[in-house]
Amino acid sequence: MKKLTISILTLGLGLTLASNSFAEKIYWTDFGTDKIQRSDLDGSNVTDLVTTGLSFPDGIALDLTSSKIYWADFNTNKIQRSDLDGSNVTDLVTTTNPSGIALDLTNSHIYWTDDGTQKIQRSDLDGSNVTDLVTTGLSFPYGIALDLTNSKIYWADAGTDKIQRSDLDGSNITDIVTGLPGPFGIALDLTNSKIYWTDFGTDKIQRSDLDGSNVTDLVTSGLSSPYGIALDLTNSKIYWTDDGTDKIQRSDLDGSNVTDIVTGLNQPSGIALDLTPDAPLSVELNSFQARQIENSISLTWSTASETENEGFNVYRKNGENNFVQIASHKSHKELKGQGNTSVETFYTFVDNSKLESGELYTYIISDVETNGAETKHEEMAQSIFFEVKTQEVKRFELAQNFPNPFNPSTTISYTLANDSKVSLKIYNENGGFVKELKNGFTNEGSHSAQWDGTDNFGNQVSSGTYFYKLSAGIFSQTNKMVLLK
Repeated sequence: MKKLTISILTLGLGLTLASNSFAEKIYWTDFGTDKIQRSDLDGSNVTDLVTTGLSFPDGIALDLTSSKIYWADFNTNKIQRSDLDGSNVTDLVTTTNPSGIALDLTNSHIYWTDDGTQKIQRSDLDGSNVTDLVTTGLSFPYGIALDLTNSKIYWADAGTDKIQRSDLDGSNITDIVTGLPGPFGIALDLTNSKIYWTDFGTDKIQRSDLDGSNVTDLVTSGLSSPYGIALDLTNSKIYWTDDGTDKIQRSDLDGSNVTDIVTGLNQPSGIALDLTPDAPLSVELNSFQARQIENSISLTWSTASETENEGFNVYRKNGENNFVQIASHKSHKELKGQGNTSVETFYTFVDNSKLESGELYTYIISDVETNGAETKHEEMAQSIFFEVKTQEVKRFELAQNFPNPFNPSTTISYTLANDSKVSLKIYNENGGFVKELKNGFTNEGSHSAQWDGTDNFGNQVSSGTYFYKLSAGIFSQTNKMVLLK
């Protein structure tokens, strides 16, 4: 108990687990860095999710139906919630020293252990209706898990050296396993009627039957203060956090084949698994780019394939602010998707908003399926440091269209040395008139027009070489472009 006592006095920590499914990820809390983080199941792509406002985050649980993370924060005395990407952090319950946490999504309840009050408590998912369930006989309750099939709560108590069980209302408390030096994390395998737990006092991972019989040592070496634990029963794996080795590790259910998954952490504690396989992408992006053209920002991207793609939405943020949608496929025809295609397709969107000089703007796009499902491509975010171009235009100029080749649309930019009557027309390679994009008086300065690959009657034209001609007063220039479908 010496190691356990030191940890409680200096760190004041608890832990819990969760095992749910979605996109095959590991989520964990790290009370050394006061972060909530995520990685792929193999430990790659470690991502910070919540990095501010935490102080000793501990237990963690996932609501994948509503795409939410729930966690207990020991030092802020809160139970909090965010979206799976760490956004929209919300305070739910203010308590004393919450540690373990588990969810009953069927009945919309949160269960948690609180070693400050030495209680097990429950509330609704929104934090209302806080109820005391178990209030006596506890010392340092930490890990908690639910058996909703049999309406039971299981928990590990590091102070009484027990694993215990009660009904969901806190009645009928039963000792399941006793004489443990420091049980912390706990997980249930209801299919095979097993309890798994970490023991901080012996540096072991152990298992027993649900009634506490047949206690078995699974992992007994290489551990130093194992904390949270979660099960991947589909692949017969145990995942756990180790506060002493600063690792997330994995083994088979019998404790064999121990593998380091994530290393170099700083006191990881709670752990939760999201085990749903990745769904096929509705849209496979080849590229996404942003660049400043005069006083606008042009976004271009291409797709390798599209499945049931209704179109794209565009999001923008400046500095550390949240992303805000600035354009939708419902209002911008250039953002309409191709539905189903396996042919590379090119898109362009120009942000002509009034942008602030000296600001860093970041853009992402999302694709929207015909059933309304939206996928944000945050991994391909593009940032631009925007500077207003104030120099006077001293000459007429017709720029090369971008992108080129293109499909389905392209942007044609031009500058005027003075106010002029402007005509911008498209011709095919035989010199035949296709479409007029601009005809009228235009002020001096920088301008742009988009061509969506249609003729003057709205019909889609075929692949090939086209010419665009700008006439402005005595100035006239023609450039070539390629539509590639």
